[in-house]
Amino acid sequence: MPTPTTPSLPAGAAPADAPRPRLVARMLSRTRRRQLEDAIAADRLREVERFDLLAVEGLRALARKSLWLLVAGGVAFAGLNLAVRAVRQSGPLLGESSPATRVLVLVLANAAAYIVMVPVHEALHAATIVALGGRPRFGLKLPFAAYCTAPGQLFTRDGYTAVALAPLVIISAAGAGFTWLSPDAAAYVLFGLAGNVSGAVGDLDTVARLRRRPRTTLVADTETGYIAYEPAQ
Repeated sequence: MPTPTTPSLPAGAAPADAPRPRLVARMLSRTRRRQLEDAIAADRLREVERFDLLAVEGLRALARKSLWLLVAGGVAFAGLNLAVRAVRQSGPLLGESSPATRVLVLVLANAAAYIVMVPVHEALHAATIVALGGRPRFGLKLPFAAYCTAPGQLFTRDGYTAVALAPLVIISAAGAGFTWLSPDAAAYVLFGLAGNVSGAVGDLDTVARLRRRPRTTLVADTETGYIAYEPAQ
């Protein structure tokens, strides 16, 4: 979910009157929430990692992973579509229209689905942030992509993981269900579904890195990555 600005600086680095970040978490006990809120209020957060998805040295690898995910997602959803059509013995797409017409309609529809999937992907990030009690904000990081962020807010590691993975899980599950119910209609959004998988490359990289951190980690989103903190003892 590449997304905001640093919500807090390491202990002692922020001005005395700087606003403190707000804890965003639904599934914490009252005691644990109070401990974390006290640590934030007292500026007792120790920065342990900064991760920038768009760092120059990692862009080539990120693009390569994104391409592989696009291919893998396309193959997976196209294979599922063909399997369902075979089971249901579906007829040709668009009935008896000419092959050229069918190809043109499929290309245009899939291109439109790919474009529409970008705001849908970010909207699901935002919906998950709201569900956790946060306040999302949208923006553009040209020429790369749109993003959803939550400035001035700190997430638990697991909460941030949920925000990152929500679009990939929800849209992929919805796409699989849609394909099962209507393989003909689903053929028109295959590229959009594959594009959603490809667009989650940064989310997957983020989650993979954060899983190595303890559950006590607090995460601040940035426009191109995250900053991880641990409450100081």
